[in-house]
Amino acid sequence: MPLFGEPRTCGQSRDATRVAWWTTALCALGHLLVVHSAAAQLIAAPSDSIVRRAVDPARFKDWPIAVLLDEGSYRVEPDGRGVMRTRQVVQVLSAGAVGGLAERAFGYAKAHQTLTVHWVRVLKPNGDVVSDKAAQEQESDIPAAMANPVYQDQRVRRLSLAGIAVGTIVDIAWSLEESAPPRAGDFFLRRTLNSTTPTVQSRFTLDIPAGFSPRIAERNIRVPRTDITADGRRVLTWSAYALQGIRPEPFAADSNDVVMSVTVSAPGSWSDLARWYDGLARDRYVVNADVARRVDSLVRASNARSRLDTIRAVHRWVTQDVRYVSVSLGIAGYQPRSPSEVLRTGFGDCKDKATLFVATLRRYRIDASPVLLALGGRPDRSMPSIFQFNHAIAAVRDGAGWTYTDLTADAVPYGEIPDAYQGALGVVVNADGSAQEITFPVSPIDANASELSVSLSIDTAGRVLGHVTERARGVGSYPLRMAFATPLDSLRRETLSKGLALRFFPSDATVDSVVTSSGRDFTVPVQMSYRLNAEGTLKVVGDTRLFALSPTLRGVARSFRNLARDLEARPVRVFPIDAAQLLASSVAVTDVRITLPIGWKAELPKNVSATAFFGSYESTWTQEGREVHLVRRIRGGRGYYLPQRIVEVVAWLKAVGVDDYEFLSLHPATTMK
Repeated sequence: MPLFGEPRTCGQSRDATRVAWWTTALCALGHLLVVHSAAAQLIAAPSDSIVRRAVDPARFKDWPIAVLLDEGSYRVEPDGRGVMRTRQVVQVLSAGAVGGLAERAFGYAKAHQTLTVHWVRVLKPNGDVVSDKAAQEQESDIPAAMANPVYQDQRVRRLSLAGIAVGTIVDIAWSLEESAPPRAGDFFLRRTLNSTTPTVQSRFTLDIPAGFSPRIAERNIRVPRTDITADGRRVLTWSAYALQGIRPEPFAADSNDVVMSVTVSAPGSWSDLARWYDGLARDRYVVNADVARRVDSLVRASNARSRLDTIRAVHRWVTQDVRYVSVSLGIAGYQPRSPSEVLRTGFGDCKDKATLFVATLRRYRIDASPVLLALGGRPDRSMPSIFQFNHAIAAVRDGAGWTYTDLTADAVPYGEIPDAYQGALGVVVNADGSAQEITFPVSPIDANASELSVSLSIDTAGRVLGHVTERARGVGSYPLRMAFATPLDSLRRETLSKGLALRFFPSDATVDSVVTSSGRDFTVPVQMSYRLNAEGTLKVVGDTRLFALSPTLRGVARSFRNLARDLEARPVRVFPIDAAQLLASSVAVTDVRITLPIGWKAELPKNVSATAFFGSYESTWTQEGREVHLVRRIRGGRGYYLPQRIVEVVAWLKAVGVDDYEFLSLHPATTMK
């Protein structure tokens, strides 16, 4: 749901089937979050000097590629105009790397950017030129997306390279010129010196006018920088050599001391940005007679009796009845459309929906404002730039604070926000055009919960009759609300029933009487219930009956045990641990009650309890009379922790891993002593 259009692509294959982690590394080396910069000239090195940089493949046998040179030179002017030049020289070390390197794609905004590919060369290890141009080249508009549709002015240039094989060297250089940044004087770029690929040399040059002072943030930089002023220009250079590749690690935190990066943005403040956006949006908060009649009728129909009722009625209309379509063409990528235009067309994107919501509430004398933010990102608070943001939501005054709501999230009730930007920076654009920097609230872990309640009855022949209820609140409820946004038709009900049956028993099982709550009704909790029937669930082994525990009933213990093995086999960890990636920041409870035939007893699995800095796990088995009762509870956490604590993670995963039972052993009454 982009505010300002689709993100730009780097020089990579866009074919998802061919993108591996190592191709992502190439993107990371040369990629700018937003490229609005300009460059000093790159001089093409002769082939023999490129070959001399080549690495010994025997020393890099575990790597598919090595980057011999990654060079970026950026020349930026105070008004945001400029040129960015990038050169990448890559040595192919394995056959698996050929496909990804053979296809490159570059994206740019045709209205105000110019893309130039200066050269593409494929060299043999001895320096001979295999090819000095792309075998095939095509430029076209980026295909229009039909799901979450986006209208934009982005173009893509695709190159197919010939002659790439193990041992060859690929040398490519390109530039992107920015002639008219959407917000004059605004630019933002981030450059990493090291990445997930071994690199012989990485260099980043920033060329700015003498006396011009952009914001520059160095993170984990462990190399000296040069700073030379001459002929009215100031040139800063960061060079690094013999960089080891950083291997990806599970649940790695973005906050780390591993990745070396330089970030540059325009001088200014968030107040400057807010005034600019307010200038684009101020006259869009007018509610004409048509919009007023429509919203008044909706509020009356909802029987609103309070301020909160009115807000919820307007919220439901904007989120669920106004279709999402993004128009990111030119200034329309930044300027919201008017409420009357949104009502007339029946669609809008995030900024359009936020503007409609804010304007309507202001008509009811309810204080509301738009909020600019990054969808799924963590903007740098010290780098005010519109290019750090790609989304807009709304804030409603609640006493001394705000209640935030995302009008594009039609499965999220008013008063909640998606977890993608909880805890991140946002900028409220107040009614007077001033800025208020805020940190989005983080929902309590217990507010995000899912519950699976299963009640089964088994007879002596292994026939099972049961009832299942699934409930969710908070983050866990959003997928269910999306699934149940419209009533189930016969085909969807049949498909759902088959899928639910397979979750419990691989064969000879059926599900019927599926009842779901309405995903569009935020006044009721979201839940689903159904009846379960199965045959042949018992396996006879002597005097014992083995009741098969499906993965749904067994839980995640096996996957945790396998993860522990994977972590132990890895090299020494370097990235901090993001607890929220290890276990979701929520609570998941499974409650299973199994009624046995008269006189039967179960061999209960051992109870398991494990607690660590990132969460807890508890599994308890009991039997009272004929009823076997299982309660399993998993609770996640939040926070970033030192990489050395991975040993605690492994120990916890192993402790939980023992709670993996394929069968529940049952003993009929005649076999008990």
